[in-house]
Amino acid sequence: MGRVALEGRLLRPLRRRQFHAFGTQSIVHRPMWVFGGHKIAIGAHTLMLHNTWLSVETPAWNLPGPVLQIGDRVGIRPYCTISVAESVVIEDDVIIGAYSTVIDSDHTFAQGRPNVMHNQLETAPVRIGRGTWLAERVAVLRGSNVGRCCIVGANSVVRGDIPDFSIAAGSPARVVGEVTGVDPDAPAFTQSLWGG
Repeated sequence: MGRVALEGRLLRPLRRRQFHAFGTQSIVHRPMWVFGGHKIAIGAHTLMLHNTWLSVETPAWNLPGPVLQIGDRVGIRPYCTISVAESVVIEDDVIIGAYSTVIDSDHTFAQGRPNVMHNQLETAPVRIGRGTWLAERVAVLRGSNVGRCCIVGANSVVRGDIPDFSIAAGSPARVVGEVTGVDPDAPAFTQSLWGG
């Protein structure tokens, strides 16, 4: 992590120009793709490891403000994809496991064209609540609202609502348990966990 933190410090001036907002001691380490960075806001002490794909699709460029909002102390492991055509909010203290996807749109055949890339998108906002942990290879789809301090099991597909303090798993993800012993209103841990 020392090398990642050093690279993060060296690249901080670039990241501040690349994104709408880029918080103190945050690191975006060797992303695979950044598109529409001017519509992305990243909070403080956030770490995105290598080969993350961050894309704000052109339909969202005319919307006001940043449409991808990533909070403070968020951790995103390698090879994650976040694609935004309307709005994605990832609140503070969220952890996203490797190879996971967050996407707020679906391709359609709405105009009758045989290639989905040449038809309109259907979009709906996505929110992932404070303190939630998405395990490895989770897909969070259009219109999902994941509550605070949830755990979503590996290989799950989320579409719809997951209440606060839920453990959810499966495809589609269903609530299978409850998170206990956490205080979502506890003061934030202010020290960087990765030396950024």
